[in-house]
Amino acid sequence: MKVAQPRAARVRRFLPVIAGSCVLLLGLVGPLRQPHAWAAELKAPAQYGDLFGFGRQSIGIAGGHGLSLRVGRGKNDELDDLQFLYLAPRWSIGISDPMGGQSLFRGNFELVLEGAVHYIFEPKDGFAGGLTPLIRYNFLTGTRWIPFVQAGAGLLALDADLKAQADGLNFTPQPGVGLHYFISDRVSLTGEWRFHHTSNADLRHRNIGINSSLVMFGVTYFLR
Repeated sequence: MKVAQPRAARVRRFLPVIAGSCVLLLGLVGPLRQPHAWAAELKAPAQYGDLFGFGRQSIGIAGGHGLSLRVGRGKNDELDDLQFLYLAPRWSIGISDPMGGQSLFRGNFELVLEGAVHYIFEPKDGFAGGLTPLIRYNFLTGTRWIPFVQAGAGLLALDADLKAQADGLNFTPQPGVGLHYFISDRVSLTGEWRFHHTSNADLRHRNIGINSSLVMFGVTYFLR
């Protein structure tokens, strides 16, 4: 029989990931601690669309909250109450040059690789970690506001001791929408919403599936 680990022991396993992500976040927001330089960047004529194209890269980090949805399944008291915190360090690279001419749909495609760290706090403590590749399409508006749509599917190792969903390897298909808002010529605040699904494709019994609404906010640094 599986013996649940104390909360402190389970949290300690994820401390290196959390600490490393905090260091990355501090590095990305470094320009914000230089108000004069930031003000100069805001006054300068910046071409934000130039940051998007084939081979253009960015790094970032985001955190958010997931709330289980009763979509595609019946009532289940355990899954109806499920909530988790989500931490996502990420790297992306453009896989196309801008397309669409000067139309409203002008944009480019990019590949996003995202680490996924879940801390489940309702209905009981649990953890999950994995990697999610996403394909994103950025709408190049010519302004500081760059909306995007994206979709992907990742692998997730689940350790939550749920009665309705087996621990171990799971899959996480997740479409969503988001928005960059540039606060300097290379740094944006990034917000996202995703429909996040977790299941093991019936590789093991106990596979009701977890559908969640995932809201995230973070910061993105665009490399030259």
